[in-house]
Amino acid sequence: MSKEIIVGTAHSKGPGVTKGVLRVGDAPDGSPLNAPVIIVQGEKDGPVVWLHGCVHGNEYSGTYIIHGLVRDLDPSKLSGTVVALPVLNVSAFRSKQRMSPYEGYNGGDLNRQFPGDAGGTLTQQMAYELFEPLKRYADVLIDFHTALTPDVRWALFPRVDGEAGVLSEKVARAFGYRDTLPAPDTILAGSAMMTAAKAGIASFIVECGGKNRSFTDESVADAVGRLHNVLRALGMEEGDVAPQEPMNYFSNFEWVTATDGGLFQRSVRCGDTVEEGSVIGHYYDVFGNPRAQARSPKAGIVLAIHPGPVMATGETLIHIGLEPKAA
Repeated sequence: MSKEIIVGTAHSKGPGVTKGVLRVGDAPDGSPLNAPVIIVQGEKDGPVVWLHGCVHGNEYSGTYIIHGLVRDLDPSKLSGTVVALPVLNVSAFRSKQRMSPYEGYNGGDLNRQFPGDAGGTLTQQMAYELFEPLKRYADVLIDFHTALTPDVRWALFPRVDGEAGVLSEKVARAFGYRDTLPAPDTILAGSAMMTAAKAGIASFIVECGGKNRSFTDESVADAVGRLHNVLRALGMEEGDVAPQEPMNYFSNFEWVTATDGGLFQRSVRCGDTVEEGSVIGHYYDVFGNPRAQARSPKAGIVLAIHPGPVMATGETLIHIGLEPKAA
């Protein structure tokens, strides 16, 4: 049976591909800020999977991944529906920066503002406009983000009770990034993932590559293939679910900021295991003289690390997944 799905001007009534826009706010000149919407509805019944990217405007890898999947989808062979919004934070996307240039002093990080507020700040209103149709239609949310360098590859799903938690883990295992966080519901308040999970919607975050063009075509193609495996696991595409590599679950993560500055050369890559006190990089002054070593304050797995070539004190040095265990 066909579903009627309306997201902004995209109005899908049956099998096929429908495109439109969702107005999420207005620019200072009064022109609308329109997020693109693509709905691919299959000929058979099935779940509704909602994909979105560029919650942070300069995290473009997810946009390319979503486009890659949508190009592959064939409504005649699809059970269920994929709703894709490849660019959410439109004004930030246009400005090539993380947060909207029109945001004032309050809460500019869109991924901390869900479910939003229809009468709040620009970013809060944007979150509201996005979350209303998401909670109305979605069975599964997959949210795409990036970090700092092309070698970033890790994921999160919400560790919540009930069917949403079970299905979230099923999606995570089908996607199959080795390093994955079953996120406790005490963290990431206001994120789309955690807000959706608490509303009973299975959810999952992919961290693939770095901001701007710090991602590779190979990582995009790999993620598209993993999304097809998720659709197979959900019964939306035919074929066997491909087994993935063994996974590491970690207990939580920690962001560490730099207490030194200078020309920086990292010594580790994402996915490496570090011990407390391990050397993770070296600082040099402008004369080329070594001036300090960066050391890991905790043991764990490197999820992200500053790419260099220069760093000031207080910048993000490293992001560590804590207490990794085979899962």
